[in-house]
Amino acid sequence: MLADLKNIGIKGLSEVYDSESRDSYVSLYLNMESLDNKFVERRKKTCSSVLKENRELSENFEKTMQTIEEYLDKSSREKGQKGLVIFASNMHGFFRAYKLGLPVENLLIVDSSPYIRPVARLIDEYETFGLVLLDSQRAKIYVVSSGRIGYKKKKAKDIMNRHKKGGMSQARFQRLRKGAVNHFLKDVSEDVKKLFLNHDVVKIVIAGPGNAKIMLKNFLPDEIKSKIVDTIDVDFDETEGRLVSKAEEAVLKDEKETSEKNMSRLKEEILRNGLAVYGLKETGDAVRNGQIELLLISKDYKIRGWICEKCQAADAGVKNRCPYCDGRTSEVDVVEEIIEFAERADTKIEFVEDNPALKELGGVGGLLRFK
Repeated sequence: MLADLKNIGIKGLSEVYDSESRDSYVSLYLNMESLDNKFVERRKKTCSSVLKENRELSENFEKTMQTIEEYLDKSSREKGQKGLVIFASNMHGFFRAYKLGLPVENLLIVDSSPYIRPVARLIDEYETFGLVLLDSQRAKIYVVSSGRIGYKKKKAKDIMNRHKKGGMSQARFQRLRKGAVNHFLKDVSEDVKKLFLNHDVVKIVIAGPGNAKIMLKNFLPDEIKSKIVDTIDVDFDETEGRLVSKAEEAVLKDEKETSEKNMSRLKEEILRNGLAVYGLKETGDAVRNGQIELLLISKDYKIRGWICEKCQAADAGVKNRCPYCDGRTSEVDVVEEIIEFAERADTKIEFVEDNPALKELGGVGGLLRFK
């Protein structure tokens, strides 16, 4: 069964780590659309050669990879599966596997904790959205999660469309028809409210021919109406694939606009020395203290750094001892550590694409709840 990104439990994964900061966890990401059968073998050979000087870690890696390879041999590919993610450690008796309906980049990472950055990015990019397709007497309601349709409901009502001669005036016919259409739209709005609230829908797209999609808004409560990002014209009989694709384009456009607005907020707060922070160390400290409301990260930004095994301070560069508590340090990707801290604190993360200003600010920044 394909996993929903919401159910992966990324916060729990962010709390999993080796207290001695040993490279004891293996994180494997596989693109199932264009599967490279030799990728795992190549990375396994490379990692084995690096770990061979440490007998304990070498044995753990070999046994962990054996468990992963047994899973790969026995597990069948699900219909619609495009990606596979595995987190495992023989030393800690840990194994999690997730089949995804989304493609991922091939990665095999050995670290002191599960490498969650790619999952965090997918969650940011593929927020659950609702889609309503309707005309004056038919409706289809979709919940699109993790890049696929997770729920669908159909609704139809026989509403008179043509006025026949005799027995009824044109004016009365139009009043009755308008009342029937309004009743139908009210029923649709009730279903939309119930379904979208139950499925934690973040954004909504309304689609269809004619005016029914515009009229529907009048029946929706404010809590639902505020989530509408676009209204698009499509034929009611549009294929599901093309329909969802058009809705995704609207959602992605809104996400890009939201990202630009958040960057503008960050810059404004920095200029007036307000509720903002930037730079690796400063942002990392604010995340650990639970101060950040929204964490902004340059999409592909990585930087070599260190983390203290004792006080969890982290920064760029290389240090053998922590400058704050004199604890032992380990080499890490500092951005990955900040992401893990953010997940533990339930901080919303937004990956920003192609923004020179954020890169100039150190690649990371945050809008604060408090100073």
